[in-house]
Amino acid sequence: MKTFFSLLLVTASCILTLFGEQSLVGEWNTSYGRYSETLTFMADGTFQRIMEVVRGPKQDSSTKSIGKWQLNGQELLLTTDKETTKEKIGFSSSNSFETPSAFGQNGVLRYERNMKASDTGKSKDPQKVAGVAAANIKVTEAKPGSAERKSIMDTMRGPVSKYARKEVIFTGDVRIAGDWAKFTGHVGAKDGKPFAKEVVDELEMDFLAILKKVNGKWTMEYHGWSGDIGTVVEARAKLPSVPESLLPKPPN
Repeated sequence: MKTFFSLLLVTASCILTLFGEQSLVGEWNTSYGRYSETLTFMADGTFQRIMEVVRGPKQDSSTKSIGKWQLNGQELLLTTDKETTKEKIGFSSSNSFETPSAFGQNGVLRYERNMKASDTGKSKDPQKVAGVAAANIKVTEAKPGSAERKSIMDTMRGPVSKYARKEVIFTGDVRIAGDWAKFTGHVGAKDGKPFAKEVVDELEMDFLAILKKVNGKWTMEYHGWSGDIGTVVEARAKLPSVPESLLPKPPN
């Protein structure tokens, strides 16, 4: 009987480990500040991490690392030829997970699964899977003075002020579609004085932020500056589950 229960426990452990690894296999994206990260987990236990500079100095430069990965419960081990790191992760859904990071919103980085990269020939559009057509998701405006707009502004203010090295104010439009929100506009200094020379050129460009309501609270999933449609293209690629009625696909 003891042997039977031992085998049962080992089998259950293997099943749980396999489930955890299968849930992580695929391509995941996140972005913070001037950087964009693509993290790809292969079924054979190898991984690839690509870090790209998407704005500012050294724009379009990138670094790449490869190695082995292993998921033990909520602990993710990443081993390269130089080091082994441990990261605690938590799945907020089958297509997103979070890990503590000083670079993320409220000390957390959120990774979104790249559904296009994981496509096997069947439609995996999260909105279609949920039975909701993107075009049918109504977009509303969060008007100045409303509690929703204030909550969204407060969510953006912390990380953007940190990057700008001083407290900022926002001028622009806030649109909401379901649990998603989009801010388009500009960032200014609350004290009216110029930003530091290292960031002033970037902060003077058009600002885009995409937010998602999680457990009743807004979190900033993407933000960036550009003088063209660069941020729209980037945000659309990083967050494929954003309703197209809120963030239309750029023209080819």
